[in-house]
Amino acid sequence: KLPDAVEDEIAELVSLPVECSKNPRGSSVGQVIVEEGLDKLYIDHVIAAAPCKLNGLKVVMDCSNGANSVIAPVILRSLGVEVVTIFNQPNGININNGCGSTHLEALQAKVVEVGADVGIANDGDADRCLAVDDDGKVIDGDHILYLCGKYLKEQGKLKDDTVVTTVMSNMGLYKAFDKLGIHYEQTAVGDKYVCENMMANGYVIGGEQSGHI
Repeated sequence: KLPDAVEDEIAELVSLPVECSKNPRGSSVGQVIVEEGLDKLYIDHVIAAAPCKLNGLKVVMDCSNGANSVIAPVILRSLGVEVVTIFNQPNGININNGCGSTHLEALQAKVVEVGADVGIANDGDADRCLAVDDDGKVIDGDHILYLCGKYLKEQGKLKDDTVVTTVMSNMGLYKAFDKLGIHYEQTAVGDKYVCENMMANGYVIGGEQSGHI
């Protein structure tokens, strides 16, 4: 995520007139480098970061016909999860189409239908995650922040007992944090502002109600 000043600088450069005759041509344009096995590197990294196995858990995974369609089920199964996958057949035009974190209805129904413990939904580019419980009730980003913050505090891993949120978080989240003795920071809306605050202060978790965690 880029700071606002860098974004402004890029926008200014893009708005300048372009002299096309000076553009590089032919082999001077650049080259394509194909790196095989990047998906496996990423999968191995995520699995290594998991604190425990999830044996016995049944999960419905809504991949939103997007970036996580192949990777997410592999990661969950590697952790011992029984996975029921939906919307994992991307064709280039069906991404986020009635599915994923912006359309949870199909996930809610499937969780109840198959008797899953939880349902997880990414958005198309897989940088957001929302969930539903075993009754099909929505678990949004505020719920996820609460659960993670509570867990990290109990483990003694929550830096300064603080979670970073945005001004869009529900007041109920803050009341729940108060009962746990968890402090919170509020930033402007946007995961990049959450990230900036975390990096500046060394906090270990933050996120948005929309599911950027």
